[in-house]
Amino acid sequence: MKLTVLGSGTYLPDPERGAPGFLLQDADHSVLVDSGSGTLQRLGRAGVDPVSLDALVYTHRHVDHCADLAAIVFHIKHHPSPARLRDLPIFAGQGFAAHLELLQQAYDGAIEPSHFDLRVHELSVEGPSHSSIAGGLVLDTQPAVHSAGALHLRFTSADGVTVAFSGDTGPSEALEQLAAGVDLFVCECALSPDNDYAHHLNANQVAAIVAAARPRRVVLTHLYPRHDPQADLATVAATGVPTVLAHDGMELVASRPR
Repeated sequence: MKLTVLGSGTYLPDPERGAPGFLLQDADHSVLVDSGSGTLQRLGRAGVDPVSLDALVYTHRHVDHCADLAAIVFHIKHHPSPARLRDLPIFAGQGFAAHLELLQQAYDGAIEPSHFDLRVHELSVEGPSHSSIAGGLVLDTQPAVHSAGALHLRFTSADGVTVAFSGDTGPSEALEQLAAGVDLFVCECALSPDNDYAHHLNANQVAAIVAAARPRRVVLTHLYPRHDPQADLATVAATGVPTVLAHDGMELVASRPR
């Protein structure tokens, strides 16, 4: 599977990093994971028209992770040619259907699909869920330690390649389980090492999760401009697991070991 980082930052204005968004692709399918502000433009930069997406998947409903949902649906609805005729599934935590309904009311019909339907699949925020996305691509989720219906995600392709996303979260045993042995682990690293805020991770906490889960490779994301990510990188890399800092436009290929 190919991962394209569309946004590696947060809600804060940062000339180097956009709000969270990721494009996950296998041979036949494209899935958008989160769509913070600016995602529509960065999809265009990646050469992907949202009309071709097979699914939208959201880690949670905070504005920095789903601000461009309305823009994406508006674009698909009014796409001049070819019009999208197949339904667009959305996978997200419980409460997302009501969130979408309120957005549609606020925009007074402008994001009500005309040639296709939006199909919201609400996933449990109390325990694990398992869903088929498209073809042989499947999604397993666990509740995250955050809010607004937050989830951890694990995608498995038809040929067994695995990619996990922490989403926004505090320390989480469920995340250790979901990320165990994955080929690529995309993990938030939002806080400075001396910050123990309950709903985000600092580098020491990420390192502990990585040491327990032993993924094959780690990508640190949700990076704030107010502290040095290089120090965080060194802390997590000290686990012995290959680790990189995400940056907007980064492309990575996840594959099974030979």
